[in-house]
Amino acid sequence: MTGSSRQPHNDRFAIDHGVSNAPPPRQINAQQVGTAYIWHSTTQELLPILPKDHPDYRENTALLRAAFRRWSGEAKCDQERIHSNRSNDAI
Repeated sequence: MTGSSRQPHNDRFAIDHGVSNAPPPRQINAQQVGTAYIWHSTTQELLPILPKDHPDYRENTALLRAAFRRWSGEAKCDQERIHSNRSNDAI
Protein backbone atom coordinates (compact mmCIF):
# COMPACT_ATOMS: atom_id res chain seq x y z
CA MET A 1 0.00 0.00 0.00
CA THR A 2 2.81 2.36 -0.62
CA GLY A 3 2.31 5.35 -2.83
CA SER A 4 -1.44 5.61 -2.32
CA SER A 5 -3.07 7.90 0.15
CA ARG A 6 -6.63 7.50 1.21
CA GLN A 7 -8.88 10.54 1.27
CA PRO A 8 -10.99 10.81 4.42
CA HIS A 9 -14.72 10.54 3.94
CA ASN A 10 -16.47 13.69 5.07
CA ASP A 11 -20.19 14.17 4.76
CA ARG A 12 -20.60 16.58 7.64
CA PHE A 13 -22.21 19.95 7.18
CA ALA A 14 -19.79 22.81 7.74
CA ILE A 15 -22.07 25.15 9.66
CA ASP A 16 -19.56 27.98 9.89
CA HIS A 17 -19.00 28.07 6.16
CA GLY A 18 -22.43 27.10 4.86
CA VAL A 19 -20.84 24.41 2.71
CA SER A 20 -21.77 20.76 2.43
CA ASN A 21 -20.40 17.99 0.26
CA ALA A 22 -23.66 16.04 0.63
CA PRO A 23 -25.96 16.03 -2.40
CA PRO A 24 -29.23 18.01 -2.14
CA PRO A 25 -32.26 16.01 -0.98
CA ARG A 26 -34.17 14.30 -3.76
CA GLN A 27 -37.66 15.48 -4.51
CA ILE A 28 -40.03 12.52 -4.41
CA ASN A 29 -43.74 12.16 -4.88
CA ALA A 30 -46.37 9.53 -4.05
CA GLN A 31 -45.93 7.67 -7.32
CA GLN A 32 -42.21 7.14 -6.65
CA VAL A 33 -42.58 6.08 -3.04
CA GLY A 34 -45.73 3.99 -3.11
CA THR A 35 -47.84 3.39 -0.04
CA ALA A 36 -46.55 2.52 3.41
CA TYR A 37 -48.56 0.40 5.81
CA ILE A 38 -49.06 -0.07 9.54
CA TRP A 39 -49.88 -3.52 10.90
CA HIS A 40 -51.73 -4.23 14.15
CA SER A 41 -51.05 -7.84 15.03
CA THR A 42 -53.83 -8.23 17.61
CA THR A 43 -56.65 -7.04 15.36
CA GLN A 44 -54.96 -8.32 12.19
CA GLU A 45 -55.43 -4.92 10.51
CA LEU A 46 -53.21 -3.60 7.75
CA LEU A 47 -53.80 0.11 7.19
CA PRO A 48 -52.28 2.26 4.45
CA ILE A 49 -50.32 5.40 5.29
CA LEU A 50 -50.69 7.75 2.35
CA PRO A 51 -48.32 10.65 1.62
CA LYS A 52 -49.55 14.23 2.00
CA ASP A 53 -49.78 14.79 -1.74
CA HIS A 54 -52.16 11.83 -2.21
CA PRO A 55 -55.78 12.82 -3.06
CA ASP A 56 -57.17 10.63 -0.22
CA TYR A 57 -54.72 11.87 2.42
CA ARG A 58 -57.35 13.50 4.69
CA GLU A 59 -59.61 10.44 4.65
CA ASN A 60 -56.61 8.23 5.35
CA THR A 61 -55.57 10.42 8.29
CA ALA A 62 -59.06 10.14 9.79
CA LEU A 63 -58.99 6.36 9.30
CA LEU A 64 -55.63 6.07 11.06
CA ARG A 65 -56.70 8.29 13.97
CA ALA A 66 -59.85 6.20 14.48
CA ALA A 67 -57.80 3.00 14.43
CA PHE A 68 -55.26 4.40 16.92
CA ARG A 69 -58.08 5.42 19.26
CA ARG A 70 -59.69 1.99 18.92
CA TRP A 71 -56.39 0.20 19.52
CA SER A 72 -55.61 2.45 22.45
CA GLY A 73 -58.99 1.63 23.98
CA GLU A 74 -58.32 -2.08 23.52
CA ALA A 75 -54.99 -1.68 25.30
CA LYS A 76 -56.68 0.10 28.21
CA CYS A 77 -59.27 -2.69 28.46
CA ASP A 78 -56.50 -5.30 28.44
CA GLN A 79 -54.64 -3.44 31.20
CA GLU A 80 -57.81 -3.21 33.29
CA ARG A 81 -58.46 -6.93 32.75
CA ILE A 82 -54.90 -7.80 33.84
CA HIS A 83 -55.17 -5.55 36.90
CA SER A 84 -58.55 -7.07 37.78
CA ASN A 85 -57.17 -10.61 37.45
CA ARG A 86 -54.25 -9.74 39.73
CA SER A 87 -56.64 -8.32 42.32
CA ASN A 88 -58.75 -11.49 42.16
CA ASP A 89 -55.65 -13.66 42.51
CA ALA A 90 -54.70 -11.85 45.71
CA ILE A 91 -58.03 -12.67 47.34
